[in-house]
Amino acid sequence: MRKIAFFIGFSCSFLGLWCGYLTVVKPLSAPEHNLPSSLIICYSNGKPVMLSRSLWKDLNQISPLVVNSLIASEDKTFKQHIGIDFFGIIRAFLRNLSEMSVVEGASTITQQLARTLYLTQERSLTRKIKEGFISLWLERILTKEEILTMYINSIYTGNGLYGLPSASHYYFGKDINELSLPEISVLVGLLKSPENFNPFSNARLALSKGKVVLMRLEDENYISSDDFKALVKKLENISFAPKPENNGVDEELFWRVAREAEELGFDLDQLKQGYKIFTYLNSDLMQTVHNNTSNNMAVEAVNPSTGQVLAYRGIGVSYPQGTRQIGSSIKPLYYYFALLQGWSPEDYLTDMPIRIGKWTPENFDRQYTAVVTLCDALVKSRNIPSINLFLQLGKTKVVSFLKNELMLDGFYPDDLTVALGTVESAPEELLKAYCPVFNGGVVLKPRIISRIEDPYGTVVYNASPEVIGKVFNRVMDPTAASAVMVRILKEVVQRGTGKLAKLSSPVAGKTGTSENTAWFIGGDESFLMCVAVDGKNLTGGGNAAPVWKQIVSAWGDYPGRFTEVSTEEIFTKRKQAASTMNTVDIDRIIFWVREGSITLSNLAEIISVMDSNKVKDFLTKLNEVDPDLAHVLWEKLKELKNW
Repeated sequence: MRKIAFFIGFSCSFLGLWCGYLTVVKPLSAPEHNLPSSLIICYSNGKPVMLSRSLWKDLNQISPLVVNSLIASEDKTFKQHIGIDFFGIIRAFLRNLSEMSVVEGASTITQQLARTLYLTQERSLTRKIKEGFISLWLERILTKEEILTMYINSIYTGNGLYGLPSASHYYFGKDINELSLPEISVLVGLLKSPENFNPFSNARLALSKGKVVLMRLEDENYISSDDFKALVKKLENISFAPKPENNGVDEELFWRVAREAEELGFDLDQLKQGYKIFTYLNSDLMQTVHNNTSNNMAVEAVNPSTGQVLAYRGIGVSYPQGTRQIGSSIKPLYYYFALLQGWSPEDYLTDMPIRIGKWTPENFDRQYTAVVTLCDALVKSRNIPSINLFLQLGKTKVVSFLKNELMLDGFYPDDLTVALGTVESAPEELLKAYCPVFNGGVVLKPRIISRIEDPYGTVVYNASPEVIGKVFNRVMDPTAASAVMVRILKEVVQRGTGKLAKLSSPVAGKTGTSENTAWFIGGDESFLMCVAVDGKNLTGGGNAAPVWKQIVSAWGDYPGRFTEVSTEEIFTKRKQAASTMNTVDIDRIIFWVREGSITLSNLAEIISVMDSNKVKDFLTKLNEVDPDLAHVLWEKLKELKNW
């Protein structure tokens, strides 16, 4: 009866284990489909953007020294067990119990491979049981040589690397078969904990672990006692390769691609299983940007007609990862709004000292012309006329236009300094806002990914331009307003603050200067590039524009094409823009006259270009403060104007 009960119990246990085994292994794909191969990011021409983080070598291409070191260190019964080393488990349990701590593990090479291919690093009984079942299955469907080959090429070795061949190049700058035994011992030693025993971050621990591997080789009679002593001495003197900068890839670029892929529904763990991402990045342009920029610069280029990202390099290119005050590069955005509202490039703006509460802004050169055309105000980047335009458009309306139509994300201070670009944003956001200014009012999502292929080469995502907003029709339609604005921005480069970006082909662009950053953003209807240079005492015209020109000139493929749209009728309009004299800083003008910074004759000449109503308003305000000065100025004006 006992025998029958034992048989039934044994049969039920075996059947339960068999069912568990089938439940775990039946859904599994072939192991070769799960080999970790790093995400590959490519330029538009298919050339990899980043260095491969995994290199494959067949077992017959691997030195026996590597194989012996692995087996001695990781799994000395590898050739005998069936995937699980039952005696090893008992031995490890007893030793750990005697030491009252975990000093020995029992995972075989096959179990480690099972974990790499199919499981997470979670520590749980369930995972351990699954690991055992999968190991038995792998031993059933693969030869020992195949298991060892997969293990050598797929085991994680730190710093985003998989496999000993790639780790050899990364840590030692050599092919794996060129390594000495002490170097091999360090490489094998780091497998226990790749981040803790990383030679770059903890060389002392890495060498210590290498010594343990050499001890295992001696214990298993792969080397003699004398060999061990000699190898330990050599181990102490080995040198590592210089740490590669960013592992061959711009980390900002990598995470920019990863964030976009995540938006599209692909997480990074999934992509690391051998996916290939093709980008719109132009390899020649990217190389040129790399060669002509330094660490204090951020550069991005897009096609303003499609939103395709053509170049991307630097720190804080995207928002909210990076923010900078955008300075006068904001001006074309609300000047574009003014054109939509019916303003003409030849409309006049007041250019005189102003005071708004306690704020007394100035032009960059601290010079004033009384009035200036809207076109010239932008070409010369005059602050005071721009503030006056901003006031007449209305702060609330301008900010709403920037946020809701041009979709410029960033931090907006709740004051009038927005007119001078105290908005904190990022190069990519600025490009996104400039695209509709160049393309006729269509807001496009900047996209860096063109397509994604799975590990089998199947296209799982294909990009197309993504329209996320539009500029609404007003007095002038967005297409006409864009044509006018682009013409003005060409003038900025021809004779204004952007002269140092001038090329033989036409360029439309705008400078920007803030306390810590110099900007230039410019291009044509199919190429728009933003350059931000970080530092003190820099200007957009003097520091960012030359970098833009240097990159584009060295690249040599700048199109310089603009579709000609007739704006003659708009440009021939000329009227005095309605504006208020309420903000004119009369006290500052009087002070300048009294200290001799400006003569009454010069002041009269400046004011004489204003229309009669504005002259009357100005003299009225001046008379309230200094009647004598107002009278003398009136006499000077009568002489000039024959009034």
